[in-house]
Amino acid sequence: MAYKNELAHVQRQEQKITTSLIQGLQMLSLPDAAIYGYLVELSMGTPMLDIPEPPSARYEDVTAPERPGFAAMEYARERDYYRSASADPADRGDYDPYYSCGTVFEADTLTGSLELQLSMSELTPAERAVGMEIIGNIDDSGYFVGNLETICLLCCVPAETGRRVLSLIQTFSPCGIAAKDVYEALCLQVEDSFPYADVARRVIKNDLAALPSSDVGPCAGKYGVSPQCMEEVFDYIRSLEPRPGNCDERPFDVSYVSPDIVVRRDGEELHVYVSGEAENTLRVNEQYMDLLGRAQLGPEDKRYLRSCLNEARSLIRSMDIRRQTLHRFALALLTLQGDFFRFGPERLRPMTMQQMADEMGVNVSTVSRVVQDKYASTPWGEFPLKYFFARSFKGIGGDEAVSAVAVRRRISELICAEDPYEPLTDEEISAALQDEGCSISRRTVSKYRKALGFESCAKRRQKRS
Repeated sequence: MAYKNELAHVQRQEQKITTSLIQGLQMLSLPDAAIYGYLVELSMGTPMLDIPEPPSARYEDVTAPERPGFAAMEYARERDYYRSASADPADRGDYDPYYSCGTVFEADTLTGSLELQLSMSELTPAERAVGMEIIGNIDDSGYFVGNLETICLLCCVPAETGRRVLSLIQTFSPCGIAAKDVYEALCLQVEDSFPYADVARRVIKNDLAALPSSDVGPCAGKYGVSPQCMEEVFDYIRSLEPRPGNCDERPFDVSYVSPDIVVRRDGEELHVYVSGEAENTLRVNEQYMDLLGRAQLGPEDKRYLRSCLNEARSLIRSMDIRRQTLHRFALALLTLQGDFFRFGPERLRPMTMQQMADEMGVNVSTVSRVVQDKYASTPWGEFPLKYFFARSFKGIGGDEAVSAVAVRRRISELICAEDPYEPLTDEEISAALQDEGCSISRRTVSKYRKALGFESCAKRRQKRS
């Protein structure tokens, strides 16, 4: 048997992902808040690309909300001076709570907040040292986990001084701080102005386990008060914080959202805008273009500049495609969810990414990249783009499908309007929704109820007095 090798021409198509295509996909996935930093990073290797400065509005100084209970924050304007290593403490004529014994206090932490309040108290150096040791032994939950006798021995002060400083720290904000256990933390939070303060403290120490059952009868007879008074005591104790360190008044962790799509209503008309359509326009650097046309430029330099020019043009093209895709998405969203923008979230329609892809005439993966980490500003507030892709529930008798958002809103309305003494069960809520034309199971109602933050029927039920 003879074998021989032959050459044959075979035609086939292959799709290769180029560098420019990868950059285009990455730019499409990025939100407006991150696109500028991405372009700046790319421009470092492409001198041909000119990126204009971002709008000045993004760099406006936003004043943080005033935090009650921290009057000492008025010193914040002078904090930089007192934090300066070159400033001599002896030259500081005015007292500053942020500077004491060479220590700078960070009021945005629990420890720093307590140290700041300690520095504002009239204490001797020895008492202040004891206070700093006590604060250092307070855990994240706000409990004092150290040994007071050991601290007093370490600071060479009598035990009475340590107890007095600990009592002082327990008056600091947040209320209930530096307690040894949950019972003491709750007792410290009971205000003397509460009509049944003594009863509340006795219940905390002796009958705290009776709170979950809501059975006020035995406790009312034990402490000689009426069931109505005991119910008020129970409600008051439930409002206290068992972990005082978690309720510390700290600066708000604010994350700013820059909407990629803006929808505005003008009478009966709706207008859509894409962020960055009229700003951050990329362009080729004219100086480098002039340099490329000079005859004295070497061949290697020209080759490098031409490569940079191609990269810059590719980025500009990708940026234009991104804006066009976002604009097409905004117009398609206006078509598919017009009732939402005109009448509110309760008119949100069920929609899938495939429906949006069909409306735009693109692949569903493109829609997935468009909605990633992006937001829309609407007449009803800011919403992530994924919000508009809501699950649908079939209507009974062939009625129009209902979105999951509308179902959750209706469940919340039913629970808020229920009789507190006869709350609705999940089965009753499911039956009520089915009567309204929405086919939904009890299990789904239970899942949505928990996501909305509502307790079960048994825990929501209140006992009649």
